Amino acid sequence: MFEPQDNRMSSTTLIRFANAESSRDEQASYTLRPSGRRSSSVTYRTAQPLPRIEKRRTRTFAEDPFRARFGRRLPAGMRQEARGMEWRTFIETYAPDAIRVESLRATKLTAGRKSYELAITGLRDGMSTRVSITSMGAASAMTQILADHGRRVEILEFHQYDIFEATVTFIFTQHKTAECWAVGFGADRDSSIAAALGSAATRLHG
Repeated sequence: MFEPQDNRMSSTTLIRFANAESSRDEQASYTLRPSGRRSSSVTYRTAQPLPRIEKRRTRTFAEDPFRARFGRRLPAGMRQEARGMEWRTFIETYAPDAIRVESLRATKLTAGRKSYELAITGLRDGMSTRVSITSMGAASAMTQILADHGRRVEILEFHQYDIFEATVTFIFTQHKTAECWAVGFGADRDSSIAAALGSAATRLHG
């Protein structure tokens, strides 16, 4: 259906982020606006008929809903949790959209820093929050934003893949004694990790 591009590389990394207080670079600036959420989902279609899949292979793929859809395995711990889930259930469980990154723009600064402009819905009821923040990366920027709104998230595992023209991020996270896996999809790696952290915050804090 879609052939992966040879010049896009997949990566899997295990990292641990410090608490939000220790990673702050500058104070974030917030602006609230009425929420006008619109769906940014993209549906891929093909005019070619799908090949027939043998039943034995279908049963194998059903154990991993992400592999069944994209041909890539989920991280081991998440694969055990999600075994046998239908795709819709998988997304509802691991990528809830109560906190949604509507847009993200980054501008490179000196010394490896970046200036981020984000529009996020769900941080406050019925409002879209626009944020200006300077940070070393999208993960630390989004972590600080969530912490500023009482939704602390610590990343214990981080896995990121390129799929077609987009990026997916899987993170295993915790807050105090609560732990959970979360997923984020985005047009690029920054948008993907920001979306994954939003999903994790929803799962950890409700």
